[in-house]
Amino acid sequence: MNLQNNNNSPEYYQNLITDKTRMHSSLVFAKGTDFQANTSSMTKLAKNICAIANSGGGKIIYGIYPKRYRAEKFDFVTNFTKSIEWLNHEIQSQIDSPVKDMSISKIEIEEEKFIYQFDIPANNDAPHMFCDSKYYKWQKNKAVVLDESEVRMLYGKLSACELEFLGVYNTNGLPVLSAGKFTSMSFYPKFLIRNAGNIVEKEYKIEISFPAKLYEESFQPLQALFIRHEGSHVVFGQNAKSPLFQQEIATMIEAKIAVNIENIDVFLKDDINITLYFSNGIKKHSLKLSETLTYKGKQLNKSDFTNIKILS
Repeated sequence: MNLQNNNNSPEYYQNLITDKTRMHSSLVFAKGTDFQANTSSMTKLAKNICAIANSGGGKIIYGIYPKRYRAEKFDFVTNFTKSIEWLNHEIQSQIDSPVKDMSISKIEIEEEKFIYQFDIPANNDAPHMFCDSKYYKWQKNKAVVLDESEVRMLYGKLSACELEFLGVYNTNGLPVLSAGKFTSMSFYPKFLIRNAGNIVEKEYKIEISFPAKLYEESFQPLQALFIRHEGSHVVFGQNAKSPLFQQEIATMIEAKIAVNIENIDVFLKDDINITLYFSNGIKKHSLKLSETLTYKGKQLNKSDFTNIKILS
């Protein structure tokens, strides 16, 4: 659980009121005066969170008074002295299987005037059963009991693959030096994926693309994975070689990216793009090259390189 304060500024919440923002299935406003540390208030909050978690996630903001389902004015939380850790425990203890990665934020809008925000992510290990042995969904701004077929459907969603791009390693550059400066810098990044679902995934593919000016065709492992040119980028792909089991991590591609004085400007401003295809969807990521690929933990600068033509 994330216990950090929310990054949204007081202006964000003021704008919700100024714009008369309407509540919907994933955005709920509630009076701050309804936010109390007593049993009934905490039970209602926990049930609502359970229902929203079973309905694709969302956000509850205590401290905004809703009128006709629109943000009307501030109604701050007062006299609530319990810690966020206590609050999290009080909620999660009433739900069968914790709501994964739920975050609770306490935001000071004015001096000693607070809003509490609950963020329930879409991927939260649903379904969740409430402490009354019932399953709830969020419908028409209230918690409604799920029928048997809806519960079965939620459990059916558990049997789905969920691949994720885990990251890049081996990102430190290998330089060629001349007179104390780089004539070139080579990177050999490796791209990782993980099966974050609960079934074995047999069909999946990863594609990466980066500027063609950084591609060194002599690097055989990458050359064999070339797919196409896409504008100024080259695209490489790797299909599944073997089934990926639950929580298993696999290195899919090892690339080579070569930087010198002639292409350093491209390296500094462009990205490397990653697309992951699997049976349950497509995920895309972009990483800034200069922030991802570094030398001894420092980003490269154009002044680090020498023009070998001048030296010769």
